[in-house]
Amino acid sequence: MRFRRARTDKRSWSRRLVDQESRDFVERELEETREVFRTASGELQLDGLCRDVFAAASTTDLRRLKHRGVDPERFYLDELRPNWEGLDQPGRAARIERFIELSHMLGTAGSNGEPPEDVRDLIATVHVKTLLLSWAYDRTYGFIDRIFNGPLQYRAHRRRRAGRGAL
Repeated sequence: MRFRRARTDKRSWSRRLVDQESRDFVERELEETREVFRTASGELQLDGLCRDVFAAASTTDLRRLKHRGVDPERFYLDELRPNWEGLDQPGRAARIERFIELSHMLGTAGSNGEPPEDVRDLIATVHVKTLLLSWAYDRTYGFIDRIFNGPLQYRAHRRRRAGRGAL
């Protein structure tokens, strides 16, 4: 016996941080545009990326936030910037870990598998923030990008880290 009919339309909210839609979003949207938003130093321009993903609105969470009037500039300033700019690698990692935990906690909110309406915007915000920050973290500190950016960039990165006493 079915309690709900099968959905043929796009979901109106997303309970889980990672599902096929979010995997497709990372693969299609983020991976295809990563060089567009990378600076010469290898950092990612999260403000431009945020505007781009809001314009495309290719996930349920982004569509919900956009429909609710969330401005990409405001989202960047309020949600992404304080959790990225001015933080070192461990600081960024700690923030992302907390958002992952919060996402899992919010996924269990509500009864009958339906979170209350007032929590859905928070869930969407946490999902988008976590995916963008996690992806940026991976692309900033991951070895594959350093290798693909060439040996000169990799050597410069190692010298910068050595200068900070990280090696």
